[in-house]
Amino acid sequence: SYDEGPAAAPTPAGSEPLSRVAALRARERDLATRLGSLNGTLSIARTRLAAAAVHTRHAVPAPADPAPATYPLDGAGGHACVGGCGRGTCNADLGRCDCPPFAKGAGCAEPLFPACVDQYGLKPTVAACGIHSQPAFPATCDCVMQCHELALDARQECVVAPAPGESMAAAERRTKAAIPWSPIIANETWLQRTRADAAASLADGHCSGRGILSVQLPYRFYPKASDCVPSDRRYNLEECANQRTPKCRCFPGFTGPTCNVRMDKSPGLHKCFNECSGRGACEHNFCRCEPGSWGIDCSLGPGSGSSGGSGGGSGA
Repeated sequence: SYDEGPAAAPTPAGSEPLSRVAALRARERDLATRLGSLNGTLSIARTRLAAAAVHTRHAVPAPADPAPATYPLDGAGGHACVGGCGRGTCNADLGRCDCPPFAKGAGCAEPLFPACVDQYGLKPTVAACGIHSQPAFPATCDCVMQCHELALDARQECVVAPAPGESMAAAERRTKAAIPWSPIIANETWLQRTRADAAASLADGHCSGRGILSVQLPYRFYPKASDCVPSDRRYNLEECANQRTPKCRCFPGFTGPTCNVRMDKSPGLHKCFNECSGRGACEHNFCRCEPGSWGIDCSLGPGSGSSGGSGGGSGA
């Protein structure tokens, strides 16, 4: 057993109901105070709302944005492409130029990736983002970075080429920060070798003017130079032979020992939807439609010789 302490004093008869009445009256007064505060807030809100309504009745409405132009996509055409489309196709349903890969602008005259179409003094016609054959053209890292901005980089390697006034070390840091997964060559000796090979290829007409006659650069996933000596068993591997024997490294879209094969014209490498419906030329997997035709496969429009379209890629 344990001591429960002294017993509580008995409540006087009738005191509990009186205390409950007092509590209820206090609660009533508190609710009345809150209700008065809410009524005051509601009155202020009604006054402001009335003032806003008066202002709205007298306010000058803002001009509505013009509705965007819409055209029926029925293949009837009738919308000209002012200035022509160059190497592109005039989509006369939309009144715009459909540009070939890696081109942009009203007349398809601007390169989508400027760093890719001017490398070592050479002018590839297609950006070396991921379209290439082996042995691959030695793309600059600036080109690959521009491809990456649009998620079009499928390259696995690139050459660091510092901007004017930039050191090789600074260019390497910039490149690794932008494309950290890419194997790179950040070596001034190899960069100058590549530039010299490009100049010689251009001057001497090597590789049909569509590539660079050069050796394979020593990317990190290839055997090192010390592995490619006659005493090493890897000496005769293709990866080692490519590092000592110059070969034509073609622009994207070209292949062959001297870059003499245009992949668009090679049987089995022709890659255009529906063969452009017989109403255009397949160029780098893009249908460049004849005047009067447009669409992904040139199937839209009245066809050649019609004035209903406004022409295809006039101004070639």
